[in-house]
Amino acid sequence: MSAELLAEELYFHYTDEEGNRTSGDVLKGISIEIEKGSFTAILGHNGSGKSTLARLFNGILLPVSGRVLAKGMDTRDDDKIYDIRRHVGMVFQNPDNQIVATIVEDDVAFGPENLGLPSEEIRKRVDDALHAVDMYEYRYHAPSQLSGGQKQRVAIAGIIAMRPDCIILDEPTAMLDPKGREEVMKTIHMLRREYGITVVLITHYMDEAVQADRVIVMEKGEIIIDSTPEKVFTKPELLQAVGLDVPQSTEILWRLKNAGLPVPVNAIDEVSCVDTIMNLFS
Repeated sequence: MSAELLAEELYFHYTDEEGNRTSGDVLKGISIEIEKGSFTAILGHNGSGKSTLARLFNGILLPVSGRVLAKGMDTRDDDKIYDIRRHVGMVFQNPDNQIVATIVEDDVAFGPENLGLPSEEIRKRVDDALHAVDMYEYRYHAPSQLSGGQKQRVAIAGIIAMRPDCIILDEPTAMLDPKGREEVMKTIHMLRREYGITVVLITHYMDEAVQADRVIVMEKGEIIIDSTPEKVFTKPELLQAVGLDVPQSTEILWRLKNAGLPVPVNAIDEVSCVDTIMNLFS
């Protein structure tokens, strides 16, 4: 697979309107490659730099030094920023901050309209996007009438309608209840399965991260772990040392092992955990 996003020796700190530095290095020489069609979860507690990295990938922020390439385009190139944001969509934590219209289908049409597409193509993209996130029946509703999970799916539909190659989701389930979180995660998997979209998920929910192909753990502006979920979440002591939890399944097995039971601790999801425990009694 080829690189969808590439960061090289990335440094970043915040400044005020006059250009005066207002923070230490939020990112410290990060280099990372996100492969086309992959699903990467990025973890870290508040202040680790994960949301800053997400905004650098999309060109919302620009690096102090180093560079970010999106589809091979440098985010510092003003002439390319429009194309970059067409190819790399961004979904934020609060869907109310992304919804701009008073009717669902009008909101989803906002992006394609700004691309200057013909009305027939806009209609098709809006319908396809709403079907994709299972919100077509709500197309004439006001977003204010929707649940948090439904609003977030509308926000995702608005990005899908732009036909991006990559979607970055910055803690999209942080404000949602369990049902809403489940709806959004199902949508993320659909994006990969049906559209082949590259997904980068910023999250603090371990049970979401275990669903990814790759997990990156950040701490104080640096990457401290970059591996598969199976390898990352079988190191609970390391995660807990940087203020992170492990999935409930992993925690249960570790407690059983510490109690003296002969259980492996490589199960990271509910099904594997149940199978492991059942094997104790077979």
